[in-house]
Amino acid sequence: MKRATVYFILALLIVAGCSAYRTAKFNRKYGPVQTVDRTVSAYKPGEVSFHNDVQPILERRCDVCHGCYDAPCQLKLTCYEGLERGGTTKLVYTARLRPEKPTRLFIDANSVEEWRQMGFHPVLNERDQTPQANLEDSVVNLLLQLKKENPLPETELLPASFDISLDRKQICTTAEDFSEYKKKYPLWGMPYALPGLTEKEHKTIVEWLRQGGLITPRPPMSAKAKKIINQWEEFYNGTSLKQQLVSRYIYEHLFMGHIHFDTLPDREFYRLVRSKTAPGEPVIEINTVRPYDDPGVAKFYYRLRKVESTIVSKNHIVYRMNRKKMERYRQLFLQDNYEVNKLPPYDPQITSNPFKTFAALPAISRYRFK
Repeated sequence: MKRATVYFILALLIVAGCSAYRTAKFNRKYGPVQTVDRTVSAYKPGEVSFHNDVQPILERRCDVCHGCYDAPCQLKLTCYEGLERGGTTKLVYTARLRPEKPTRLFIDANSVEEWRQMGFHPVLNERDQTPQANLEDSVVNLLLQLKKENPLPETELLPASFDISLDRKQICTTAEDFSEYKKKYPLWGMPYALPGLTEKEHKTIVEWLRQGGLITPRPPMSAKAKKIINQWEEFYNGTSLKQQLVSRYIYEHLFMGHIHFDTLPDREFYRLVRSKTAPGEPVIEINTVRPYDDPGVAKFYYRLRKVESTIVSKNHIVYRMNRKKMERYRQLFLQDNYEVNKLPPYDPQITSNPFKTFAALPAISRYRFK
């Protein structure tokens, strides 16, 4: 074995040993890592609310960087679920010869435990729930505090130590390894390469972390929204071969869209998804990579799933639906002037070519679809 290889292996062993030592130290001080249920029915008087107090700060100061699929360290701060998921060193976009398993929030895992199995580390305290541990075992608090201790230099240009290139190396620290991060990158507190939070913003987030990062359930869907969703899901899940093919056509065109119903609030959007569960049950989204991939189940349903994240411009493609739109679909695709005798398979040789997949639908209708 070459000397360089030996040195490399020794270095890896030393790094792994140091990391294991720091983890054991945290375990002794704050208790072992555990599953934490942060949901409460209501906040106590004086407690900080995530939705009312914390999320607006994240939207103003954090989501510009941490709002997309390829956010730094994949830490998405557009919703509470992104905070619970945490971060990872795994890159979304990178040169590779084989396909990678995607890590789409709300789609590719359904619990914190599943995200941990996929290599995501916590940024909120997942040890004993004490005020001290809630701060000292929280990456979010540590990074905010680092910025407060080392504010952005008041110079015309950023120091060369800041790398703001698109392909910069990802430095994704954990709470256990934060002491090393702090030594190497004292200016890399959050928000990165930007002015720090105001005193009020900082205190609000820190206090929320201190109380355990608690969250109250989102308000239930309104009766008006339920009625509209039920009508559309009934339409999409018609049983005739013609209706099934039409619904597949619509889904494969709108899967990326944010659907808005013009009689609902302006900021309320939905996604058209394939689900293992029928209308009326909680949505269990089928997490295929492409919309035309085989769903892998004998029976699935087209469902409308509410968008729970903060809206960001990069992926906000709005498609409006209303009664006129449904009638338009019926006129285009559900007339009696043609028949669908069989459904196309989910064979990649067929599904990758929409002209083959949807050959049974009238060409004039496909041309007029929008």
